[in-house]
Amino acid sequence: MLIELKTSKPLEGVRVLDLTHAHAGSICTLYMAGLGAEVIKIEPPWGEMTRFFPPLVNGASPYFAFLDRCKSGVTLDLKNPRGKAMFEELVGKSDVVVENFSPGTMDDLGLGWDRLKELNPLIVYASISGFGHTGPWRDRRSFDPIAQASSGYMWLLKEAVDPEGPPYVGPEAVADTIPGFTALIGILSALYQRQSTERGARIDIAQLDSMLAVQQSFSFWNLAGVTFEKAIEDAGPAVHGLYRASDDYVMFSVPAGRITDWFRELIGVEELTRENIGAWVSARTVAEVVEILAKRGIPVAKINDLDEAQANEQAAARGMFVRVRDPVRGEHAEPGFPIKFSGTGDLSTPSPALGEHNVEVYSRLLGLTEEKIEELRKDGVI
Repeated sequence: MLIELKTSKPLEGVRVLDLTHAHAGSICTLYMAGLGAEVIKIEPPWGEMTRFFPPLVNGASPYFAFLDRCKSGVTLDLKNPRGKAMFEELVGKSDVVVENFSPGTMDDLGLGWDRLKELNPLIVYASISGFGHTGPWRDRRSFDPIAQASSGYMWLLKEAVDPEGPPYVGPEAVADTIPGFTALIGILSALYQRQSTERGARIDIAQLDSMLAVQQSFSFWNLAGVTFEKAIEDAGPAVHGLYRASDDYVMFSVPAGRITDWFRELIGVEELTRENIGAWVSARTVAEVVEILAKRGIPVAKINDLDEAQANEQAAARGMFVRVRDPVRGEHAEPGFPIKFSGTGDLSTPSPALGEHNVEVYSRLLGLTEEKIEELRKDGVI
């Protein structure tokens, strides 16, 4: 049955079977939950790897707390014939399957695309892997740093900071997050297309592909022999960048055109140089620079640490940190939902304990009694 949207939450009525572990797949399904989908996180009985990522707080990982909010949590051993049969029944009652196993794993389990579309012709099946399900690197394993290295991103960071220095890994698992969002775009597109085709879709997302696709430096490099950052630097005086105020560093950006004219008038010079800009900035505090430039319409910001970023009045006004009442880790703040439109975006439900929703999900969707579910638990199926 195709989805009929009857509420203001765009994905309400969509059921997602989340087989993901680590970051790339989990960030994708987190956003689907934020958009209103019912996301069922399916883990092996011993738990997926992110649960054990240090440091543990009361025995639980902050990483799992971030990635797996707003999801129901069940356990299931897909290698067990009874567990596999339960999963197949769930597929018949769901809209989306997301996994980030190594290529071929689902086929080895007898749960590849051919089997899933046989069980449910409307299923949207998304796989996220390091290098995709085709090509000579298909069988290589990957995590965020590997994708950063192979895509040229680590080299770009080095070139931007210190061309003579060593490459380094960028923070915040960017080569996991971008593929996760790429998968999200693919899934949403497939769900939309399904309304007219009445067919599901197979989506193959690679970390490498996703990172290559978003780096504008390839165009600058192939056409002009420079990186994007070098092109900015060569475009004029080094106005785009960090400057030292009297008390700390400040960041502002002055592109060519009217903003450049405003900036020249503001600091009283005919020609902008790094020296006269630096002199003007160093004579003022960060707060003064921010107030003066922002009032004139020039993009500017203080360099916030994480505490300052969370306390930021703009982030508060936009609801970008929510309070999560976690029974294990305690009440704490987590980043909120960045897509702002009516009726969606609450990410304040804590991540599930291991198998927390086994009874609720398996009784509701598979019609199992509590006695049968307990039997499955004792037999190691869930």
